[in-house]
Amino acid sequence: MAFCLAAVREEYWRLVDSGGKILDSRIPTREDIHARWHWQSERRSLKTGRDPGTYFGRNSYMISGKGHPEPPGPYEPPLEYRFRYNPMPMPWFDNPVARKIFRETDPEHSLLELLCAGHLAGWQDRPSGTEMFRYLTVGVDKDDDRLMVRELLCDIPHQMYPKLYREDAISAWHIARAAHECEVLRGRLSWWLNTQFAIPPWLDWDEVPAPVTRKKSCG
Repeated sequence: MAFCLAAVREEYWRLVDSGGKILDSRIPTREDIHARWHWQSERRSLKTGRDPGTYFGRNSYMISGKGHPEPPGPYEPPLEYRFRYNPMPMPWFDNPVARKIFRETDPEHSLLELLCAGHLAGWQDRPSGTEMFRYLTVGVDKDDDRLMVRELLCDIPHQMYPKLYREDAISAWHIARAAHECEVLRGRLSWWLNTQFAIPPWLDWDEVPAPVTRKKSCG
């Protein structure tokens, strides 16, 4: 998919004009995420008395078109994976695709038991697989439990996200709800949830979301 610099610039200046208002009318595109990174990084830099220079913000190549683009590092993942942002609001996941449960409950919760043992090993009162299943599907009411859910979802390899609902009675809706409830900000998780399961809540379930249209060309 082609990357549209004109769309990045359009969204960046919309963020400047709106004071950073997040759009809730569409799933964030790669261009939207790059624009928010530039706006947020520039704002944070100015608030701390630092000069943004030409690396990010309005004086960068991506926003101003002047100078030369910064080449990505050789092993640098895409910004939509690295940047921290929320999944879409929960009504976007209230659809059959996101709520689908692929299998019956694993009585041993083997995958969650393994993940908790590997990624929460040093935690006091580490939850069992059964307890983590309850946190993900029912919710949590203690700050310590929210912290452990957040740590798990932020720490596991992103390839594990599909396995969570393929190997136990967990839906993508459950994972999205846990991400919001436990304030999980991980680009890889949000990108996966948004692009695979989020559907505008004003559409019928059998409708296909229309493609995003842009006012400016990508030339």
